[in-house]
Amino acid sequence: MQKEWTESRVGIYFEDLENEKLVRRSFNGVIQSPTDEQVTQFVQAIDVVSDLPSSHTILVEEYRYVD
Repeated sequence: MQKEWTESRVGIYFEDLENEKLVRRSFNGVIQSPTDEQVTQFVQAIDVVSDLPSSHTILVEEYRYVD
């Protein structure tokens, strides 16, 4: 069996201080194996256009196994 990349996405959690909760937004279509710098720059760009400050970020990479 061979491991094959299928997709990646970035999940950004924002702090909604007014409502005392975290809000998660998922961004699909991320390139395969992005570097830490690429993810950081992406989150910084989202922070510029967001009303809520970001709290933390999660990179999700999905793979499948093929024969």
